[in-house]
Amino acid sequence: MDPDELLEIGLQLVEQGAQMGITLRILGHLAVREHTKKNRDLIDLIKRVPTHDIDFMGYSKDANQANRLFIDTLGYKPDPSVAYSQEYGVKRLIYHHDSGIMAEIFLDELHMAHHLEFKDRLQLDYPTISLVDLLLSKLQIQQLTEKDTKDIIILLAEHSFGSQDRECIDIDYLLKLTREDWGLFFTAHTNLHKASAFLKQLTVINSSTRNTIEKSIETIIKRMDSEPKTLRWKTRARIGTRMKWYEEVDDVHR
Repeated sequence: MDPDELLEIGLQLVEQGAQMGITLRILGHLAVREHTKKNRDLIDLIKRVPTHDIDFMGYSKDANQANRLFIDTLGYKPDPSVAYSQEYGVKRLIYHHDSGIMAEIFLDELHMAHHLEFKDRLQLDYPTISLVDLLLSKLQIQQLTEKDTKDIIILLAEHSFGSQDRECIDIDYLLKLTREDWGLFFTAHTNLHKASAFLKQLTVINSSTRNTIEKSIETIIKRMDSEPKTLRWKTRARIGTRMKWYEEVDDVHR
């Protein structure tokens, strides 16, 4: 399916959810696409592989209503693994449509390589999660893929830093999390360097856009390095990579 058509379906689902009192926010590449206006051609230029799924963040209090919307109203079929995963504390809902679309709703948190809380954060933006949460959802990935690296680059090409505008990245929130959690700091820091190295290979990007992205990456890294760290962070930093600092995503989902 054309990614813009898939995004439109995602936007419709957010709106239908809102009409039923369900809070849904798009995340993943479709959210990056929704927030990319000035540099939309960059997505095609760097050949970001289209997504085939629609990912949402939601609240567990809306789970029953979400089932009514997707299953009873829209005819999606629930994934049989969901009940099993919820039994073991993995909070998500997965639905499949006959058209081939898979819709996944993460509830209250993104529990992947690192743990990101979304309690009371879905009101910060509409129809997607906030830009800083979107960036963090990419930076927390332990085994960063090419497509996720490209999403980081696209985000930083389009958006500056700030907290007053939904189209700005609230870097202070990112710093709050990374100064408290050494594991998240280490993974995000590593991924920013990976994005910087990958950017050098993308010769199709013009010099002006490249400079914008490079400066943004440098700014985040410098701010992360200079931010005062908590005692918890310093204690964990002494152990470093001798102890695993992330969770295996397959283990989390299993």
